[in-house]
Amino acid sequence: MAKLLTQSPLHKQSEYQQAILYSELGDRLFNELADKMATKHQYRLLFEHKLKPELFQQIQFAAANYICACLNSPIIPSQAEMLQKLLEARNSLANYTGTGLLMPKREHTLAFNLFQKSIAEAFYRLGANDLIDAVDLPVNLRMVYGKTNPENLRLPFTSCKRHSDVWAGVPADATVVVLPLFGDIENITIEAGEMPREMELSAMRVMSDFDEGKDIPMVVSYTQAQLQHGTMYFNDARGLHQTVRRKSEGVRISVDFRFRRKFNAEYRAMVPPNTGGIEQDMSVPYEDWLKIGNERLIVFDESVEEARAKNNASGAVPLYTRGYRLVDIF
Repeated sequence: MAKLLTQSPLHKQSEYQQAILYSELGDRLFNELADKMATKHQYRLLFEHKLKPELFQQIQFAAANYICACLNSPIIPSQAEMLQKLLEARNSLANYTGTGLLMPKREHTLAFNLFQKSIAEAFYRLGANDLIDAVDLPVNLRMVYGKTNPENLRLPFTSCKRHSDVWAGVPADATVVVLPLFGDIENITIEAGEMPREMELSAMRVMSDFDEGKDIPMVVSYTQAQLQHGTMYFNDARGLHQTVRRKSEGVRISVDFRFRRKFNAEYRAMVPPNTGGIEQDMSVPYEDWLKIGNERLIVFDESVEEARAKNNASGAVPLYTRGYRLVDIF
């Protein structure tokens, strides 16, 4: 027993050193991305890229076109009218999930491909193409209402709980991208920050509920990172974040996706592959992701009515969109 006690501090020191090595290597890789992509890098695990106005307008137009297709509205109304229509249709949209996704169905295929294409074109222009390995397909159009269903607050992986996406099964080397598009981003927003450096490595694991990580403290809060329309936010998977509602009215609309970068084999090897998470790996090779809407179409076979019937029969709430086919255009 005495021998074990004398060895224990050395063992703990080794674990600490490994944790710090992991954190420092992650920072170096994240900084390499920021050096190529960021227009502002104020925080260790978060940087920003303010899109050129013409790129953002292109994305907004494509997103509004997709939203109106989901609303079965033949004419794109003003932003105010579109947001009002979404507030009125919240409980009748068969492709809107409790996790906030407006999930594309068969009827929305063309409009969604144009939206996906607009995101890819903007992302390609950020300047880090040589570092990108794989990207989520499809991207997620997310609508978060100020007034939420109390049942959704009890979901194990609801975004209103502070979390890392890794806890749901996302790869530990992923970077999370969020682009606010419309609505009340000031009061229906996302707050982010850091856990202690020495806890990052041990926290990169799948959990059964975001509450399982509630004792991991946010020791640095990114209080000045106020989300704005037209700015892309890049958050390292080691970061903590959560949805915050300061008002019970209104809605905000954003797009989010994750990507993994090249040249990080040592970093990936430090964390065992995630197993048992509710997330599946949604990523495809970057070169394939860029082809959607240009050389290939992403096709969704499930119709709105089929989705409505499924929703009525089951209380399951999917986190992300699955079940599509890729079809060559030419």
